[in-house]
Amino acid sequence: MKRNYGFIILLLVGILMFGITGTGLAYDHQNMESYLSYRIKYIHDIAYNTNANLSKKRAKEYADSILYWSDYYSRELEVDIDPLVLTAIIEAETNFVSKDSYDNGASIGVSSMRVTTAKWIADRLGVEYKKWRMLDATDLGIRFTAYYLGLAYQNYNNDVHKVIVSYNQGFHKTAKKDVDQFYNNYLFKVLGRYNYYQKRLKYYGPNGDEFFKYKLAQLN
Repeated sequence: MKRNYGFIILLLVGILMFGITGTGLAYDHQNMESYLSYRIKYIHDIAYNTNANLSKKRAKEYADSILYWSDYYSRELEVDIDPLVLTAIIEAETNFVSKDSYDNGASIGVSSMRVTTAKWIADRLGVEYKKWRMLDATDLGIRFTAYYLGLAYQNYNNDVHKVIVSYNQGFHKTAKKDVDQFYNNYLFKVLGRYNYYQKRLKYYGPNGDEFFKYKLAQLN
């Protein structure tokens, strides 16, 4: 049987280019993993809301979880969940600090998700809700956040501004607001981080992997 090697090569290139999100966001996986690992560790180290240490190994596990679940639910829900949007929301919410005391106990985990929302997602996914599992960022914390954003991308036809605001205000409230009302402090906080991530990745380009690994190694 004659094989179309040209097509196979193009397919492999496509997989490498679009491997982070199944439906088309093109990020270099290694650069992204190195950058997110560094960013998570750096922000956690200077966070005002914790004295606990996050190891470099654990920071990398957070980064891997962000990339994995962004990709997984992009494929599952047929949307493009940008892992940088997911990261920016988590940073804006908690500085990557997982606690059960946010909003006087009404919100929990690394993304300060409402407990009621977390239980609703658990029911939808057929997962048993456990407090300790939500507090574990690489168990349910990041996974549930990625799933919520996937639903938001569906609901708002990939309008990233509405996706971001919906995480803070919920689907019901977001649907009632006009465009001008989205430009509130929360949206600016998240977009500021998101745009910064993109600039850093673009600036260092192919050399980003080694540079961000070096920066991570310099942290305590």
